[in-house]
Amino acid sequence: MNGGYTARAVMAGSDSPPNGGLVVSLAFLALVALPLVVASYPLASAGLLAGVVALVALGRSLSRHVDRGTVRTISLPGLGTVEYRFTRS
Repeated sequence: MNGGYTARAVMAGSDSPPNGGLVVSLAFLALVALPLVVASYPLASAGLLAGVVALVALGRSLSRHVDRGTVRTISLPGLGTVEYRFTRS
């Protein structure tokens, strides 16, 4: 009649799917797995961290030195010329 569930489980509505726990579960899994990956591959993790820090530093440096609003062009052989502009966000 109740599919083998106890009366308490049937009353609690155990047949309904959980609500919104997937994102929290994935975040928890990543939080648990990250130290294991770092411990297993320390050189690769250090290299990846250094690369991310270098990219952030390069991006910040470029954003400070670029004249905003000026249209610039770059010529790509075989593709033509591309115009680009850095705008304020």
